[in-house]
Amino acid sequence: MLAAIRPAGQDFPVLLHIVGATVVFGALLASATSLALARGEVRLLRLGYFSLLFVALPGMALMWGAGEWIYHKQGWNKLPSSVKDVDWLTIGFVVGDYGGLFFIAALIVGGVGILRLRNGKSDGGLLKLTMVMALVLAVAYVVAVWAMTGKPTGATAAPALGPGASSSATTAVRVSATEFRFTLSKQSVPPGRVVFAVSNNGKLAHDFSINGKTSALVSPGKTSTLTVRLGAGKFFYLCTVPGHAQAGMKGTLDVH
Repeated sequence: MLAAIRPAGQDFPVLLHIVGATVVFGALLASATSLALARGEVRLLRLGYFSLLFVALPGMALMWGAGEWIYHKQGWNKLPSSVKDVDWLTIGFVVGDYGGLFFIAALIVGGVGILRLRNGKSDGGLLKLTMVMALVLAVAYVVAVWAMTGKPTGATAAPALGPGASSSATTAVRVSATEFRFTLSKQSVPPGRVVFAVSNNGKLAHDFSINGKTSALVSPGKTSTLTVRLGAGKFFYLCTVPGHAQAGMKGTLDVH
C-alpha cells in the first residue's frame, strides 16, 4: 500500500526508518523484560541495561536520521505551516524528539545503577526505574506507529473564509490528478461555494486539499467531490499524500 502511493526514490529512507523503529521497540521490550525478571541477578540487570545502550540507542539514531531524511525528501519542510502541522506528523516528532531525550535520561539513570553494582553496592532501585522508563517509551512508540499509519487529523479550527464566502453562488471546478500534477478546469473562481470534482487519471492514489479541507483518497480511475466555501484571496492547494506535493502536486487558486 505504501509503495502504491509514494513516488519513486523514497522507499530506502522509509525502510531505514521502519527498521530503526523496529529495533528500538524490540530492544525496549527486551530490556524491560530482563530488568523485570532480574530480581537482583546482576547478569540480567546488565543485560537489560546494555540492550538499551548497544541495541536501542543505534536503532533510535537510525530511526531519527531516516525520519529527518524522509521529512526533507518529501518536501514537508517547504510546505506552509497550515498544511504541514498535521496531528500525525506532530505526534511523530514529539515521540521522536522528546522520546529521545527521555531515552537518554533512562540511559543515565540505568548507567548510574550499573556503576553502583560494579562497586558492590545496591543499584538503589535505579534499574527498576529504568525498566519503567523503557516501558513508557515502548507505549509511546505504539502511539507513534498508530499515528503514522492511521494519520488521524483530529479536530481543527474552521478555516478563515474571507470576504464574500457567504455568497450563494456555486462554482464547479473539475480537477484532474496525475503523476505528479493537478490540472484545474478553472484557475480562478468567484467567492462562495466551490465544488471540486477530483478525477484520478493517474496510476497512484491521490487526494485534493484546499483551505484546510481534504477530499477522500481517490484511487486510480475514480472520482470524488470536495465542497468548500472560499472568500476572496489566493488559496494554496495540494495532494497530502507524502511526497506528492513536493513532486509537483500543488498550486494556487485565485478567488475574486
